[in-house]
Amino acid sequence: MNSSWTPIARRLLEKRLWILGYTAEDFQGDSRANDTLLQQGSRIDVYADFAFQLKADGQFTGQVNTFLLQEAVKRGIAPFILYHNFNGKIFDPIPLRSVLSSTASQQNCIRHMMNSLPSTAAGVHVDFEGVEAPYRIPFLAFLESLNAELHNRGLLLTIAIPAKRTEWEAPGYDFAGIGRLCDSITLMTYDEHYSGGSPGPIASLPWMTQALDYAIRYIPNEKLLLGIPVYGYDWSSEPTRLVPMRDIPELITRTNARPLWSDQAVEPYFYYWAGRIKHTLWYENELSAKVRFGFIKSYKLRGISIWRLGFETSRFWQEVTGKIRK
Repeated sequence: MNSSWTPIARRLLEKRLWILGYTAEDFQGDSRANDTLLQQGSRIDVYADFAFQLKADGQFTGQVNTFLLQEAVKRGIAPFILYHNFNGKIFDPIPLRSVLSSTASQQNCIRHMMNSLPSTAAGVHVDFEGVEAPYRIPFLAFLESLNAELHNRGLLLTIAIPAKRTEWEAPGYDFAGIGRLCDSITLMTYDEHYSGGSPGPIASLPWMTQALDYAIRYIPNEKLLLGIPVYGYDWSSEPTRLVPMRDIPELITRTNARPLWSDQAVEPYFYYWAGRIKHTLWYENELSAKVRFGFIKSYKLRGISIWRLGFETSRFWQEVTGKIRK
């Protein structure tokens, strides 16, 4: 272990199991993530604040949630600041192309990262999604430089990467290189079916298993965090919408829907009608999450990453305590 780790980074690395929660705001004044961290803080080891959006010039727009940062530090929760390329609608590849195009632009981006990082943070969480195949090597070079900068300060480099089952999926991500350079890796085992596609499981068990089997071929088990979704998607002829786990029971009651269970996906779903429009909703609930928690032990993983705090139910946290913390 690096003898120069900061105290908060060292304490985190000494923990055998991590529960990581992502925090974000979907609208002005959205306090759901704040509320969860305050209520469930004793069950959370680390959080990643969805704070800064990458721009094409290598700078970032956004801000740190200072309230969460202060409360997390009080509670001994390790704070990570998350840097992303989500423009409000999509994960935009254009800024990534610009930043990864040269060593100078990469260094400029890293400099802006370090300048925006609070002194109480445990490190950086990179969520650059949609890295294209031609930028596979430059992306690794970027991570290598960022690793050196952070480790020199005693801070940690963590990252979120797509779930894939073959080398041909998401070819811009070199799992072996990422596993070597990053201190922990969230495998985003969710959105197997997503808002822009056709209805289906959020994270079917066979798909998740295949993604894990691929990942552990290249990434040390003890660095891997299993992505756990706490939401569903409502597909219809209207724009698809995300529904937090906590809101689904009320939707079932209001629409008189009959919850169904897919033995193949190990995930619930249901149908309902709104006027003449048929809706299909696949989602994660406490039972499907509990099954997935079993992967932590069977695959000897570091823990889980929850997308996102504020979407879950109190019963979900009971399952975290019963299945993971026992």
